[in-house]
Amino acid sequence: MSTTLVILQTDPATDPDAAGEGLRFAGAALAEGHDVRIHLLRGAAALAGRDAYPEQGELMEELMEADLAVSACGKALDGAGLADADLRPGIERGSMKALAGWAAASDTVLTF
Repeated sequence: MSTTLVILQTDPATDPDAAGEGLRFAGAALAEGHDVRIHLLRGAAALAGRDAYPEQGELMEELMEADLAVSACGKALDGAGLADADLRPGIERGSMKALAGWAAASDTVLTF
């Protein structure tokens, strides 16, 4: 099984389609049997908020139920004013070190 890392970095407030496209790609890769991980970076970390961006958030939660792993950049979360208690269930506070590990272990890395 191949491992795919999707890095979402586009702020959904300015371009909601980019986040949606990245999430739909992740869903398609999961359906094809890939091990998929998403890291929320920069403005996309806002997607980690429990009540933020319902359309994309609901899709992300559905994908997490199908074994999608999701982390969000700790610095970006801090910048968005999101504490761990504010995050959607299942999203982990990540770091650049953890992202580097995910990237090294992945067969494919994509950014949206």
